[in-house]
Amino acid sequence: MKAQRKDMCTQLLERYNAEGEAFLQRILTREESWIHHYDPECKAQSMECRHKTSPSPRKFKVVASARKVLFTVFWDMEGVVHMKFLEQGQTEL
Repeated sequence: MKAQRKDMCTQLLERYNAEGEAFLQRILTREESWIHHYDPECKAQSMECRHKTSPSPRKFKVVASARKVLFTVFWDMEGVVHMKFLEQGQTEL
């Protein structure tokens, strides 16, 4: 695999040397990641009035809900071109 990566990098470098900036402007990169989706409690909601000597309130562990979304982002040398959130079980079509 290292040899394949080296060969690919060499080819890309040769194309850059031949075509210059025009080659870089045509490159589009994609990244995707699964994101757990939940609505955290805001700071104002978690504040409560209490006396200094009273015990601190119980905080429940924040657990990500069963919902997760696939986040996909495309970018080029200028910046982000497209972003998309896709719920689990959905397809791009």
